[in-house]
Amino acid sequence: MSRPTLPLAALLLTVLAAASAHAVEPHPEAPAQEIADTPFSAYQQRWESALMMAGSGNMLGAMIAFERLMDDPLFARLEPAVRGRNAQIAGATALMQDAPGVARRYLQQALTALPNDPATLATLVSVELAEDNTAAATLHLLQAATHADGPVQVDTQTVSYLQYTLRAQPAQRMALLKSLFDNQWTGDGVEPTGLWLVLATLQVEHGRSAEAAATIARIDTPLEVIALRSDKRFDRYVDRRDPRFDPQQVAQRKLDDLRVSGLLDRRLNAKLAAFGFIQLMVGENEQIVQFTDDMARMVSAGQRPAGEEATWLAWLLDYRTLALRRLDRIDDSVAAARLTDAVGALGPDAAEHRMNLAFMLSATGHERESDTLLAGMDGLSPFGLAARAYLTFVHARENNDLAAAAAARAEIVSHRKDAPQIHMELLIEEGDMEAAAAALISQLESAEDRTDALLSLQDMRVYPSLPAERVADERWRELKQRADVRAAINRVGRIERYPLYSISTSR
Repeated sequence: MSRPTLPLAALLLTVLAAASAHAVEPHPEAPAQEIADTPFSAYQQRWESALMMAGSGNMLGAMIAFERLMDDPLFARLEPAVRGRNAQIAGATALMQDAPGVARRYLQQALTALPNDPATLATLVSVELAEDNTAAATLHLLQAATHADGPVQVDTQTVSYLQYTLRAQPAQRMALLKSLFDNQWTGDGVEPTGLWLVLATLQVEHGRSAEAAATIARIDTPLEVIALRSDKRFDRYVDRRDPRFDPQQVAQRKLDDLRVSGLLDRRLNAKLAAFGFIQLMVGENEQIVQFTDDMARMVSAGQRPAGEEATWLAWLLDYRTLALRRLDRIDDSVAAARLTDAVGALGPDAAEHRMNLAFMLSATGHERESDTLLAGMDGLSPFGLAARAYLTFVHARENNDLAAAAAARAEIVSHRKDAPQIHMELLIEEGDMEAAAAALISQLESAEDRTDALLSLQDMRVYPSLPAERVADERWRELKQRADVRAAINRVGRIERYPLYSISTSR
């Protein structure tokens, strides 16, 4: 997981919208004659001009104007609500201009005027992340969610990143997710059921049964329902005979809901992407390809949306890649992966899309291009570093480059706590099935890693292995059948067969 690229433009638009409800007025206690003073009237007009400048996208000009306005003694004469909102806009603008120190100063002034203001605290989250202060960012987000009257304005990727950094601090991780759960936060407009699964797991581990039951009640997506069914920690909460926990029925209900809500306006948004994801699970591969044909043609012609639309378009093209892969249209699948990478390059999920392309290129005989892509990637998380090292290891072995293979192997081992799945893949690639079994059993015994391990073991629909994948896939199936692995599974969970696809695997 990479550090999120924050949607500051969208954030600023939200701030501007909130500010538009307030005139740039003096403090109400100011005498009428003072309000009419020419200097103050001119100061008000300067604020209006600066706000319009920011709203039109001239961030550099707005930042310069805001700096002068914030340093002017007349700033103190603004009504507190206006003073706080204007300072927040100035702070968000400074952050967009890569001036987090200035942004922090303005936002602190905003909080002085509007203590515990959720929008200002949410903007401070972005400031702290820009300076890698994840602990402070987490605190600000928790405060924002606690004090907000409605869903706090923060994107899903930021939340996912922050809760991920708290893996070694489960109590704090649970507190953050619970505050967002209570806040009725939905991130990008879609219920973040993957995060609620994390929250429910933490609540069960900490003996908070009633809270866990309430959290599970808001989990209504098939992959997460399969995770609940597979893990014995949730047996007291999940009646596997109840249609509410039947993954196929859950998938169809979700697909029907998203078909209506996501397709009525045809916007490129999170609901449309979620619709594509569920289509993948139920196996509507031809439909996904047809649905994304026009999108692919548009991107191929050089037409690419910006901002959030580009983020969701990239994911829809990623699902197109997988659908084409399942249909055995391998060349078309690689072409779709290239389009996905091109659209997602400047978005928050750029590293994930590029890594997916690198793996696809590797599996289809384009190792040199895969290596070139990998070499150009920076800012990767420990998991990303391990994934890159895995491909480097595979390619180095194919080329009999023992030194490069050894270096890549050492990097994977160094990140095995953050990327246990990649470490296990390394062992499978080497054919060390004893060590691979031990690694898988360790994941099953881990409260943190168990969910992913159990999900990977379920018997679901898969697509045929490519030649480059066949040996590793066969070893994986062998691993699943080992008596020691089966015993470990039975201790903590179960394997069931589902008529749904497991999304992106040939196993």
